[in-house]
Amino acid sequence: MVVVIGAGHNGLVAAVRLAEAGRDVTVVEAAAAPGGGVRSVERDGFVHDECGAFFPLAAASPAFRALELDVEWVNPQVAMAHVLEDGGEVALHRDVEDTVASLEACAPGGGERWRDLVEHLWPVRASLVQTALGPFPPLRPAARVARRLGRTGLYLAASTSAGLARRLSFDERAAGWLAGSGAHADISPFEIGSGAISLGLNFLGHLVGWPFPRGGASRITDALVERLRAAGGELRCSAPTEAIERGAVRLAGGERLEADAILCTASPAVLTALLPPDALPSRLYRWRYGVGTIKVDYQLDAPVPWRSQAARQAGVVHVGGTVSEIAESAIVVGQQSLHDPTRAPQGRHTLYAYSRMLDTADRIDERIERFAPGFRHTIANRAVRTPEDIAEANPSMVGGDLASGSVKADQQLILRPDPRLCRYRTPIRGLYVAGAWVHPGAGVHGMSGWNAAGLILGRCGLRSW
Repeated sequence: MVVVIGAGHNGLVAAVRLAEAGRDVTVVEAAAAPGGGVRSVERDGFVHDECGAFFPLAAASPAFRALELDVEWVNPQVAMAHVLEDGGEVALHRDVEDTVASLEACAPGGGERWRDLVEHLWPVRASLVQTALGPFPPLRPAARVARRLGRTGLYLAASTSAGLARRLSFDERAAGWLAGSGAHADISPFEIGSGAISLGLNFLGHLVGWPFPRGGASRITDALVERLRAAGGELRCSAPTEAIERGAVRLAGGERLEADAILCTASPAVLTALLPPDALPSRLYRWRYGVGTIKVDYQLDAPVPWRSQAARQAGVVHVGGTVSEIAESAIVVGQQSLHDPTRAPQGRHTLYAYSRMLDTADRIDERIERFAPGFRHTIANRAVRTPEDIAEANPSMVGGDLASGSVKADQQLILRPDPRLCRYRTPIRGLYVAGAWVHPGAGVHGMSGWNAAGLILGRCGLRSW
């Protein structure tokens, strides 16, 4: 018997892999519904994604490719538009040449340099994904990448978004386009490691797009739960864990679930409270959470009147401006209903917006209005989730940190979360870990759950694609 604590996507991916391999699996979840950060909610006929909304990592993930979930994906040709205050934009198209043209219009020479970089990376694209998402250390794929990229690979891994933009001959506005993708995480475009995040997401825009599920993020969770139950696994919601004991999980109320293996996906603040004091390495008791997120769900009477034409077609809009503006006031905006009419009543639209830099919904409204005059007049209603609201709904997201731990360089690779846990096994016999706080980290890719399940099964590895 395996007990999985937490029914977020990593817990469910692990449970499905274990159940379909013939193991008895029970997933216990404190919340009333599964999904964690991969969940959507309907209000007045509008479907809003609560946390995760766009899924390039899922599209590239060996785990999701192996699972082949019954999910219908929507994949806009304009994955992302980075808007500029004069009405211009730099757009990330799925097509490389269209992206080159957009960059050239903003920063002559920068588009050509972007094409050169993409072409240099393209022959090792599968190895790059396996290096980033596989168990640590990813010896074979990393060796293939190193042979192809040499010192350039080391530079890209440690670069800042701002520094990489300079190397690509981008001006401050094109640098904002690159840095905006790094703003999905709690890392400044001037910090080491931000370049790898920004480059990775934009490269994935060409490799797989930035897709999302028709009908809402919950479709991913629903598909995982369906597969789990079809394989004989059990899901128990409203079942908070009170303690992890030797060979058992004790639920609130005293019920004990005997287990040969326990996989905990709850982040360190939750996990350490379930164990005796000092049972785990000290880093977990000092785990640093990232900047909290404010999230606004809008109900609109019309599409956002962006000055930018590309933004009117994009799945995601980054607001916006120069690299310095991104560092101070970035907003990630999702326009799912432009491409998925199931998200809103006919003729109306949803809008998804979050920021780590701006601290109120009014400031988010004001910032969007600067790039889309008349935006406020389209708003019929809005629902605001503060960092405190997010943390209350999901205790793993301490302070409203969607990644369950800062993604800065000192909390990556073997330091996510600790050299003794980054490969999913803990010093406690039979206890394993997964989640956004465990390598390979944040984002909806399911790989820590997939890799941990493989370790439990004794055959940890990746299926090539």
